[in-house]
Amino acid sequence: MFKNLSLIILLISCSILGQTEGLPVGYEIGNRTKLNLNSNWKFHSGDFIDSPSNLEFDDNSWEEVSIPHTPKLFSYEMDSIKETWVQKNYLRDINWYRKKLKIKANPEDKIFLEFEAVHNATELWVNGKKVGHHAINGYVPFHFDITDYVNLNEENTITIKADNSYSQVIPPDPHRTDYVKYAGLYRDVYLVTTNKLHVNYNWEAFNAGVHITTPTVNTNNGTVTIKTTIKNENADSKQSKIVTQIIDADGYLIKELISNTEIKAHTTYTFRQSAIIEDNYHLWSPDTPYLYRVHSVIYANDEPVDFVENTFGFRKFSLEKGKGFVLNDEPLFLIGANRHQNYPNIGDAVPNSFHYNEALQYKKAGLNIIRLSHYTQDDAFINACDELGILIYEEPSTWIEWGNDSWFSNLESATRTMIRNHRNHPSIIIWGAGINHRGPVPRMQTVAKEEDPFRLTASASSPWNAVKNEGITDIYATMDYRRTEFPENAFTMVMEHGSSPNAEVNQFHISRYKSNKNNFAAITWLGADYNHLQPDIVDDQWKRDFMTTYGVLSPYRLPKPVYYWYQSELVHKPIVHIADETASKDGKVRVYSNCQEVALYHNDKLISKQRPDNDITKSNLNHPSFTFPFHWKSGKLKAIGYTNGEKLIEFSREKQGEPHHLKIEFNIKDKPFYAGGSDLRIVHAYILDENDEVVTNANNAIEFSVSGDGELLDNGEIYANPAKPYNGVASIYLRGHQNPGNITITAKSSKLKSAKETISTSYYNPNEIANNALAIYDFPITRVDLGGEKQLVQFDWLEWTGNTTQNPQYKLVDYDASVEINSDKSINWEANNGMLGDLSFMGSDGVYIQEGSLSLKINGLDKGTYQIETFHHAVKGKLNNNINVRITDVNGVFSRTSDDHIVDYYDNGNTGERKPLSIKSTFQTDGNHSVVLKFENKIEQEAIWLNGFVLRRIK
Repeated sequence: MFKNLSLIILLISCSILGQTEGLPVGYEIGNRTKLNLNSNWKFHSGDFIDSPSNLEFDDNSWEEVSIPHTPKLFSYEMDSIKETWVQKNYLRDINWYRKKLKIKANPEDKIFLEFEAVHNATELWVNGKKVGHHAINGYVPFHFDITDYVNLNEENTITIKADNSYSQVIPPDPHRTDYVKYAGLYRDVYLVTTNKLHVNYNWEAFNAGVHITTPTVNTNNGTVTIKTTIKNENADSKQSKIVTQIIDADGYLIKELISNTEIKAHTTYTFRQSAIIEDNYHLWSPDTPYLYRVHSVIYANDEPVDFVENTFGFRKFSLEKGKGFVLNDEPLFLIGANRHQNYPNIGDAVPNSFHYNEALQYKKAGLNIIRLSHYTQDDAFINACDELGILIYEEPSTWIEWGNDSWFSNLESATRTMIRNHRNHPSIIIWGAGINHRGPVPRMQTVAKEEDPFRLTASASSPWNAVKNEGITDIYATMDYRRTEFPENAFTMVMEHGSSPNAEVNQFHISRYKSNKNNFAAITWLGADYNHLQPDIVDDQWKRDFMTTYGVLSPYRLPKPVYYWYQSELVHKPIVHIADETASKDGKVRVYSNCQEVALYHNDKLISKQRPDNDITKSNLNHPSFTFPFHWKSGKLKAIGYTNGEKLIEFSREKQGEPHHLKIEFNIKDKPFYAGGSDLRIVHAYILDENDEVVTNANNAIEFSVSGDGELLDNGEIYANPAKPYNGVASIYLRGHQNPGNITITAKSSKLKSAKETISTSYYNPNEIANNALAIYDFPITRVDLGGEKQLVQFDWLEWTGNTTQNPQYKLVDYDASVEINSDKSINWEANNGMLGDLSFMGSDGVYIQEGSLSLKINGLDKGTYQIETFHHAVKGKLNNNINVRITDVNGVFSRTSDDHIVDYYDNGNTGERKPLSIKSTFQTDGNHSVVLKFENKIEQEAIWLNGFVLRRIK
């Protein structure tokens, strides 16, 4: 064990020193390093007389664990613990974590420990000295500056006390909640080193870190504003420069912003930079979640010392009478689910791979909004929603009741941290500004609007108390499990509505809320089933199960029949799905489809062909379910979906029989499974009949065994193995050992054919910067506007003003190349006072020849592939869109007639809302030979014009 520990320390040391190595092209990071510390912690639950913070403390008997970590594994039904929602005792332990690591950094560097979240109050010691205490909230990030406590180039001891004791002042304590207050070091931990001149953390202050906004979002262009705050912890002033690069989704640099200032000692300075994006401009939406990157490098005396990178998207939204929620000028009704982050047995200690996979499941169901109930959730889930295109309603941790001023102060701090940490995410559109069930709270509303006036706030109301509208917030967000009244005028979302496995309840609520244009969202309770305790205990009888049963997904995130109805309602591709026996029963077969008609067959005999349910409770849906009155006792059902009389898709299902054999699947199949213990997989053992149908009512206990480089997550006390099946599937967690390898898992049960599968684990690089770094292709975009003397040069374009009639030349400074215009005719230069249309100043002048051909010869380009867009608007004379372009490059000669500009226009002084006529060409050069583009009007004796061009290199 000690040899392994030495190796781990060595790896950490090497990782810190090597974080600048192996980065992709163009990726500058200065002095910053960020090391994942999730592996190889020592853990003990319970307090001590002799504090583990002492440097000499002996932790050899402690358990070796990885982060995310839950101090206590528990059974599927929460150990049947006799505890109410207040939860004064259950999981309310003091938990200790210790780790040794060798840190190599520059003596002048700053060193931080960063925590994504810890339940609930945190104390930190480094080398036996207390660094600090964080007791605000268990769901938000924080950090400690450990610079003065670290021994460089020596072994350091990190000690963490994670105190989950019942509290009077840390929300959501001390009140009842219908969610469990889990414990432990349950989100990622990082060691960060950087220069004393550095970007500080977003949550340190309002003007801190990076704050990205998009104040203008148009159809074809947008404006982005970036505020970056630099802290100078040096003893003297520093001449600082920030270079901010805006990078598109393909890695191309499209804007570079440079600012300089002198930052005085021990102060902060906020750079404010803005850019207009027109080239390769895309909107962010659920259908097209296009993300740009903002990569900022900080310089001190022209030396790079720090960097930070964020993503953002261009989108705008509003609430409009008669339209509801409008995203990018289009009305959009929001349909989604509430999400609790926890999983059975492990609580909140969820790996990042699970967060992403769950978001992907919601996306595949077609959901476009998730409410993060009822607390701030993991960065990994929100990053996934940015990437996949899912809108988010996020809120701080509350539920029904509130406390004294100290309690509210902590809630306010937690809310500010939540917003500052997540404000750059395009997926987030709503902040919670109320206490769940109780409605809007003035203090929460003002905090949310102070921190972020650009997003909406929601009231978190209920129909049984508080105001019956949005109150002081923007949105009346209410609950509806029965049939409550709508407000008269308020923009309303049902933030919680009922759900049922057969989708009938979901359809009722969604259809009802779609009937009123002021209603704009229907969010089901619940995305995935979760554990909760008891509202109260009377006569020793429990009032509720310890696990809910009405989620769209099971607790282990397996889809229920209702999931497939959401797909049929929201996904565009043809779908038809026969619900299994958990929903197709009692004389009704339920089919979910977005086809116009469905024909249902039993043993190839037609039962009926019918349209969707014609039910008033489903009348506002796009695709209500199909209910077939049929008592399905045996045999095969087949559903065929038709639209406009054409068969589009079919689905078959056999009546489930007796359990026959097992099949193993993993919850994540297409992502790396990382060794080291921080990552997990769920192993699902399906109980199948002879026809490979899941036997949903099977109760066969499944025994799992494992061999190779992994282990099952089971302490022998939580009834995890053998595992009880739910709806025909038994599940258990699998984690890898420290070293990568193959893991074989076997599932067996008496009288059933067993199953066996193998999965491989991969090495996880703790260098978080390298893990997330993507190439930056810093290829200049050169825009050149040609014209005669006194031309009006297009804004932000380079000027090429001339009067030479033979072979004029121009230096392309960005490329250290040149371009010349050739023709066997006299070249004329035209200057004009402008015209109407996009790029009108560029298009209103240029060079032309009266007839014949005009060539653009480019000399001196480096080897590579290039794109050029040339503009050919006739400022005077006859307009023509019939131009032949002949390209001579390293590949030879290629000729084509341009069809880039589809529809002609007929006014020399007006191109409408379009750019002037242009031709886009791609060519290659070997770096030694010139490239020639020859343009010729295919109509004889007609002029050919060149107004300007845009040249860029591509990968």
